[in-house]
Amino acid sequence: MEPRRVALVGATGYTGAELLRLLLGHPQARLTGLYGRAQAGRPIAESLPAFAGVALPPVSRFDAAEVASQADFAFLAVPHGAAQEAAASLLAAGVRVIDLSADHRFDDPAFYARVYSPHAHPESLALTTYGQPERFRDRIRDARIVGSAGCYPTSVILAAGPALDAGIVLPEVIADCKSGVSGAGRVPGAGTHFSETSEGLHAYKTLAHRHAPEISRALGGVRVRFVPHLIPMNRGILATVYLRLQPGVDAAQVRAVYEKAFENETFVALLPAGAHPDTRHVRGTNRCHIGLFVDDDLLVVQSVIDNLGKGAAGQAIQCFNLMAGLPEDTGLQHTALFP
Repeated sequence: MEPRRVALVGATGYTGAELLRLLLGHPQARLTGLYGRAQAGRPIAESLPAFAGVALPPVSRFDAAEVASQADFAFLAVPHGAAQEAAASLLAAGVRVIDLSADHRFDDPAFYARVYSPHAHPESLALTTYGQPERFRDRIRDARIVGSAGCYPTSVILAAGPALDAGIVLPEVIADCKSGVSGAGRVPGAGTHFSETSEGLHAYKTLAHRHAPEISRALGGVRVRFVPHLIPMNRGILATVYLRLQPGVDAAQVRAVYEKAFENETFVALLPAGAHPDTRHVRGTNRCHIGLFVDDDLLVVQSVIDNLGKGAAGQAIQCFNLMAGLPEDTGLQHTALFP
């Protein structure tokens, strides 16, 4: 099978670097170009020394026509807001797009404007599909543009989705999530300096984070109350999700629902009864581990992902595989870096 030609726009951030690492090991992806702004004209190893000695093209300034002449798919790993113009120009040039920012996660311009601000290209939103493969893989296959799901939303959707879909819980989600510092991106800020995060733990944007509407929409409009926390580690998300069981539902029924939901999912592992998932066990992978706990009418679901893997680059490649007609796990078979 002829490898698919792919371009990477925004190669020097954390998600861009993880995409580059994964694409270099992907047997059916041929990387045809790296694009950026600040690093244009310079070797990628100047920004990402981990790629020193790897034969890669220098970073080029983004030009949609140039990308279209060399690639059929483009990954956008650029900051929120910057993907709107880039995606519109790539779509017009016939390139299929996987956007890792939040710019194309909603297909309704009015909804997008309520959560963020008016979109510069609402016509692009009419073409977009939400990039969470375990829920929307059939839509992703034929999409022209995919808005890859956010890291916090992915952890919560995978934890709560099966119970909500099966109707065994009330339509309300309480999500307590903890993320490593790389989720804030590579641009330094006071809130992410080592001395500001080390030896501490704090919540932020309590009940007001913009990922709550994304989670709600993906789960069919249920009420979502979401509290994120920043923890002093590089990678990983632990989501603890609280759900109220319908009368008469017991732990065995809950487990049966989750076993059925994930029995054919390559990247989701349901842990044995009583086992707690740990972010260390999914680090560097596209995998999610889930633990279930029931007490009377309370269901607690814990899920762990790598925010740069299943929460970003890995999931984007999973979407690409679907769009390209490839096996979903192509290039994503990694197990965790351990210890």
